[in-house]
Amino acid sequence: MRHVRWLHRRFNAWLLALVLLGCVWTAYAVQVDAIRDRSLHDAATKSTEITAAYTRFVAGNLGLIDSVLRFIAVYDRENGLEKTVALVSQQRLFEAFHGNLVILDSSGRGVLINKNETGPMSLADRPYFQKAVAEADTDKLVIGVPVAARSNGVPVLPFARAVRSLDGKLTGVIAASIDVAFLQQPYDQAALGPGGVAVMTGTEDHVIRARIPEGSSGAGQTTSASRLWAELAKEPKAGSYWQISTVDGTQRLYAYETLADFPVVITAGVALDDIIAESAQLRSNLRYAAGGVSIVILLLLFGWLQELASRRALNAETRRADAASRAKSDFLASMSHELRTPLNGLLGFARLLRAAPLEDPHRRYVELLNDAGKHLYALINDILDFSKIEAGKMVFEETAIELRSLVDGAVAIAAPSAADKRLTLDCQLDERLDTFVRGDPNRVRQVLLNLITNAIKFTATGGVEIRVLPAEGARVRFEIQDTGIGIAAESQTKLFRRFEQLDPGTSRSHGGTGLGLAISASLVRLMAGDIGVVSRLGAGATFWFELPLPAVPHEELSLGAAVDRPAGENARPLSILVAEDVPMNQMLVQSLLDSLGHQCAIVENGQQAVEAAAASRYDVILMDLQMPVMNGLDAARAIRAFTAPASLVPIIALTANAFAEDIAACKEAGMNDFVPKPLDFDRLAATIDRWAEMVPAEA
Repeated sequence: MRHVRWLHRRFNAWLLALVLLGCVWTAYAVQVDAIRDRSLHDAATKSTEITAAYTRFVAGNLGLIDSVLRFIAVYDRENGLEKTVALVSQQRLFEAFHGNLVILDSSGRGVLINKNETGPMSLADRPYFQKAVAEADTDKLVIGVPVAARSNGVPVLPFARAVRSLDGKLTGVIAASIDVAFLQQPYDQAALGPGGVAVMTGTEDHVIRARIPEGSSGAGQTTSASRLWAELAKEPKAGSYWQISTVDGTQRLYAYETLADFPVVITAGVALDDIIAESAQLRSNLRYAAGGVSIVILLLLFGWLQELASRRALNAETRRADAASRAKSDFLASMSHELRTPLNGLLGFARLLRAAPLEDPHRRYVELLNDAGKHLYALINDILDFSKIEAGKMVFEETAIELRSLVDGAVAIAAPSAADKRLTLDCQLDERLDTFVRGDPNRVRQVLLNLITNAIKFTATGGVEIRVLPAEGARVRFEIQDTGIGIAAESQTKLFRRFEQLDPGTSRSHGGTGLGLAISASLVRLMAGDIGVVSRLGAGATFWFELPLPAVPHEELSLGAAVDRPAGENARPLSILVAEDVPMNQMLVQSLLDSLGHQCAIVENGQQAVEAAAASRYDVILMDLQMPVMNGLDAARAIRAFTAPASLVPIIALTANAFAEDIAACKEAGMNDFVPKPLDFDRLAATIDRWAEMVPAEA
């Protein structure tokens, strides 16, 4: 998760969560607004459609009423009152009004005709009669305000039309009325919504003539305070507006439309509460969705914060473990140096004493001293190797190995021990094996030699046989078979554990710490191999291990590599500068170089080594790493900074710091080779000879 590493801070995690929550609720608000706008648009469309439909209904009925009254007025003008009453009664023309029809003279007295009766009626006091008389010359239908019918008390909507003679004089009035409920029946409440209304209002007096739903209050009320009239002044034909009703106090979205031929306006309104209610479920679902997403974000945030806390705890633990590992590595490096330095003197001087003309028992004492030192050296190497494996500091090479040379070399090293015990030591290499394979020659040799010496150690008679065979998958199998004491089946599980011996007397009778096999097993597994044993008590044992050692193509092999020569074959004495701060080691190296016929100059620190290399020409420089004033690495870098030929002198590291990282540090500082302490005299001599060959003798 490298690309979200910035989220590893709690503040950034909280910030991201807040941003996401803000986005969720912003999206919710935007969607709610969109739903509201869509609901308002739908409500406006509904109110407009209802207004148009109601307008058509009203216009059709008013047109029918006007046509009937106009026909009766013409008939009355031509035939008189008596014949007109007879016609209306016979033709039942009053049924066109769903109410009453009255034929009046100019004074307001006349005859009432309906389905129930025909009788005298006076409407002289009715405003709609008075208006029809007053506006007789306009030839318009007069639509009165709702009143209670005199015949039955039912609310009716009256109409009136003046009757004029051919010369234009008023001769009477035809009046009619219809039940107000007739104009309140065309739609059910579902079309308008629970709070919706449809209204017919007079444009001249602002009085409501009819109001849907049927039976609702409002008919006959004035609406002069309504916003409708201001909207009509701006847009006379049709439009829409928001208003809190002056009749019932409900806020609605109204649409209106005026009738071209009659002085009325039709309005239809959808209640705001109904508009909101229609989208309430959708808004509720959105709110639940936004809440759910918010909860998920918060849960993810808290989970991530827990993860961060766990990561911090793990990182802290890792840092502590790394610090412990570094401390262990530092301890190993320090112990390696501190243990190997005195051991270097012990083994070195023991070797010098062995070369001296000593008589028994002193020669025997020196031999015992040398054997004890070698045993201590092997023990220290085992402990340090195992510690490096546990600390994860073991580094493996990948280089070409001549398999036969490696095996023969290991056998040659173990041969003296086998000869001392009068054991045979045979080696067989399968002809199918590749000549060169790729791997770490030192670690392969270490495991092989460890198993060979272990077999010799536990074999009293007979011998040891080494077999090297090809295995599956570019692997090589090594088998070491002995005729020794053998191992019981129940004890074989202990073999590869650290500090384990088969019985308490093993270390006393055969020596060892139990680390050798554990180290071998660890090295084999680190090299992706397998190791095991086949044995039974009293019948010897066969230890085996398999390693992936792929063949090296011939074109990858390096030709002409330098070959180690036997020590002391150099034909000329050399001038050697030795940088060593321990007096005992100074004496030891000087004695060795004297025995090889070389001349040496000894300095105590790196600064003196740099000054001596600048002042004189040396064939080889032997450089310790840990010294006061200036260490060996810095001294090597300073010498390499000289101009040629002083900068080209071979520098060989002599140090008890024998880890892989120490070797890498020496190469990085410009050193040519590395000889660990305790010093192997033959190896040191061969290394000096090899590098001295590259420096021509001075004329």
